[in-house]
Amino acid sequence: MLMRGLLLRIKELSQSTCPAVRSLAENISRDPRAAVACTIRDLADMSHASASTVVRFCRKLGCSGYKEFQRELVYELASMEDANDMAIEDISSADGADRILRKVVQSDIRSLEALERLLDPGVLEDCVAAIASARVVNLFGVGASLLVARDLELKLNRVDKQCHVYEDWHSQMLCARNIHADDLALVFSYSGLTREMVEVARLVRQRGARLIAVTRIVGSELAEQADWVLGLATSEPLVRSGAMASRMSQLAVVDALYALYVARDYDRCAKTMLQNYDEKRPKGENR
Repeated sequence: MLMRGLLLRIKELSQSTCPAVRSLAENISRDPRAAVACTIRDLADMSHASASTVVRFCRKLGCSGYKEFQRELVYELASMEDANDMAIEDISSADGADRILRKVVQSDIRSLEALERLLDPGVLEDCVAAIASARVVNLFGVGASLLVARDLELKLNRVDKQCHVYEDWHSQMLCARNIHADDLALVFSYSGLTREMVEVARLVRQRGARLIAVTRIVGSELAEQADWVLGLATSEPLVRSGAMASRMSQLAVVDALYALYVARDYDRCAKTMLQNYDEKRPKGENR
């Protein structure tokens, strides 16, 4: 069983009201690599918990037991190490077009491969169900992330799903302040630290609406506010000249959401898309 986003789930359990579960989650989050080497008794003693509590903790995460938990933790750490090495290679003024092209393409490929490992299909299914059931889907983003939000807006409009995205920050704030409890917000932010998007998420939660965050799994304030997180690999430094591999990952998330949405309501979507198809004909030819 593939437990994508395991570290994020562990972090969520650090907010548990149960002291033993909270202690386990905090200890593992503090040094997950050390936890991999611990026996169940070591981890229990370190967290002042019992071995049976550790087993229950693993089951809360969706694992059958401690061995599966360790195996999935090793896998996730390996995926993160791959992702940490994915930033685009330094571009030199001596690079020719062929070398720059290769560096950019390889960076995009590694970012998309990491995304496939990180995205949880179950969470993707839940997000599509939330889109389908929402009265209105409201999309938020700034900079390059706004371009991604615009792409999803175009796709959802194509299949007659009511959605809104606004270009300027003040309109996005108004939208968040007036969002309905049966609406859905999708917030795009690679860093998860963009002040405007964190504030939008806070307002959405205050209004009682559901929130999907498309953001980095690790170190994202936005992720902490969301009902669902569609996690992006840490493929670029936070201080960078422009979104490249991160934008590709966000667009891939949009494509996956849209394709799954259409697949879940195929007959209606296909009929709607046919209605919207504008066939191009040679000039002067009658329809």
